Amino acid sequence: MKKLTILMLALAFFSACNNDQKAVDAVLKETETIHDEAMKDMAEMNRLAREIKEFMISASMTPEQSQVYTQTLTQIGQAENDMMSWMKEFKAPEANAPAKESLDYLAKQKEAIQKNHNDIKAAIEAGKKLLGK
Repeated sequence: MKKLTILMLALAFFSACNNDQKAVDAVLKETETIHDEAMKDMAEMNRLAREIKEFMISASMTPEQSQVYTQTLTQIGQAENDMMSWMKEFKAPEANAPAKESLDYLAKQKEAIQKNHNDIKAAIEAGKKLLGK
């Protein structure tokens, strides 16, 4: 009976650990998916930035007229810088790290990359609007 109790406790412990790791893995995958989508959009954002710069070179504009283009380029630059900072600072939790700490960290990282992705999308829309796309 004593061996059965120990076996049951061991199984319960390993089952809980396995579920915790599955939750960590799921949030990590979601975070990586958002990052991958943001990177695809960032490529489009950077193409738009090049088009805006080319347009600004070829167009005759007053400083007041060029201000909105400059603001959009600044918005694009900030979104790109935020992505680079996130990628530099992000580190996937180690497998042996406590699940709660890993989940808390990943939740913050997921929120940060989602915000960055939203900023990239907003910059794309602003760039398209300026270029009449």
